[in-house]
Amino acid sequence: MMEHKAFIFKYDLFEAELLPILRDALQGHECNELVSFIRQNFDFLSDPYEGEPLRSSWDSMIETRDTHQFGDFALTKYYDPADDIGLGTMWETVQKYVPDNRAMSPILGSFIGTNEAPFDPGMLGSYFQSHEQVTESRRFLNLLARERFSSELIEAFDMLDRAYQSQEGLYVTF
Repeated sequence: MMEHKAFIFKYDLFEAELLPILRDALQGHECNELVSFIRQNFDFLSDPYEGEPLRSSWDSMIETRDTHQFGDFALTKYYDPADDIGLGTMWETVQKYVPDNRAMSPILGSFIGTNEAPFDPGMLGSYFQSHEQVTESRRFLNLLARERFSSELIEAFDMLDRAYQSQEGLYVTF
């Protein structure tokens, strides 16, 4: 079972600064702008695995020098990797309650890129929600929890509520 990790995410800032660079890199498989972004924002980045401040030897941690790996490091400007608010392994239980006809999963969000080339540093799924999407997902889960009470739905609502209360988005990764 995959473990659902979620982080409060500064989506608006990400959308303005990194998202265009990340999309270009995904389409062209060219990482120069991502590496430049990392160097320019070095003091604001952290190790995406441990959450520690980024070391000067950060690039030695990258095994596959591609958009996904460089993007993983660049993305830490917008969230704290040490503050996982995800649902662990119970996310699949919550997902089963969500109707198949919903455009976006309220506990996952949307991917970035194309169906053929989504951004996915862990190669198991990577999803984003803006604050507006978090607000809608929170509303939907609140209604769903009223119809079908479960501790998993309550925990999922609480996860979204934390992002909602912080006025930020959500980043989900596996």
